[in-house]
Amino acid sequence: MRELRSESGCRSIAEGGAENCSIFLDRSMKVDLAHVRHLMVQTCRHAEVPKKSVDLVVDHFLVGETQGKHSHGVAKFCFESQFFHERQGSPSTVREHGALAVVDARREIGPVSADHAVRAAESRARRWGVGIVGMINTQRYGVLSPWSEHLARAGFLGVVMNTSRADSTVAGARTPFLGVNPISYAVPTRGEPRVVDMSTTRSPMGVLWEARRAGTALPGEAFVDRDGEFTTDPHEAASAMVFGGHRGFALSLLIQIMTGSLFGFPMGGDVDSTWTTGYTFIAVDPSFGGVLDGFPDANAELVRSMEGVATRDGLPLRIPGQESRERRRTALSAGELSVDDSVYRRLEARAAGDFSRD
Repeated sequence: MRELRSESGCRSIAEGGAENCSIFLDRSMKVDLAHVRHLMVQTCRHAEVPKKSVDLVVDHFLVGETQGKHSHGVAKFCFESQFFHERQGSPSTVREHGALAVVDARREIGPVSADHAVRAAESRARRWGVGIVGMINTQRYGVLSPWSEHLARAGFLGVVMNTSRADSTVAGARTPFLGVNPISYAVPTRGEPRVVDMSTTRSPMGVLWEARRAGTALPGEAFVDRDGEFTTDPHEAASAMVFGGHRGFALSLLIQIMTGSLFGFPMGGDVDSTWTTGYTFIAVDPSFGGVLDGFPDANAELVRSMEGVATRDGLPLRIPGQESRERRRTALSAGELSVDDSVYRRLEARAAGDFSRD
């Protein structure tokens, strides 16, 4: 069941793979997927997660793990499970006007509250042609892609994003002032939806938290210290670096507004906890009330044209979202995961009812 193997192969920042850095792989072990799932289910039971929500919670974090986004998979589940007991009830809509609505999640477990919000956006899109739902006062979830993909499978253009505490900054600055502000979007095609899920920082904060726990180095040029200088020391790092220079800054700023002031939620330094973090779910009906029906076909043709693009090295063009899908398919087929040894030990402790070990 537990075979220790050393693994490497962390892609560089330039290749876009910081979230899959080897801090999760240097001391990894192969573990049966079914066994990991069993430990996660046991954790949920000890945390008194309502029985109807256990599969939703566990399967959500396993999506991130099987996609190779380890900072948002089992490691994040172990961290977030400490707070599962803080849920106060089911999410409820507290403000609404036409296509827009605001949800108070009542500190519900992240995947459960996100499921509520994405269905609320879907419902509004069926009535109004678009649904825009802001959510606050929720626990965190893992990757964003399951929620945008849910909307795409229902026939919509789906966009999901959230902010965080002011944990990121831009080149040349010394003070963090933006959330990490990830975004995911998904579009229907003739087959599987095309899904993109990305951070607007060069590396997500989960990489920093895990590096501090494991005592390992950070990826280069992804985090800066209090003087604004790049550092690979997790204990010196003060903020994550926004990707893409000024253009990345502009995109992150837009996400900050769409998860903040659009709904009257806090922004930047005013986001002081999990409970004041803003989330946004958008569903757009591309049929214009049934007049158009070619949206999936047009998207499929666009993807097909990209698949035929010639590259200098003769390899297929890497289309956004494709690698995560292939990793997940491989993991599910193999029925096993590469899990960092320290993460696995935390999961074993959680499954035994110990939520203090971290």
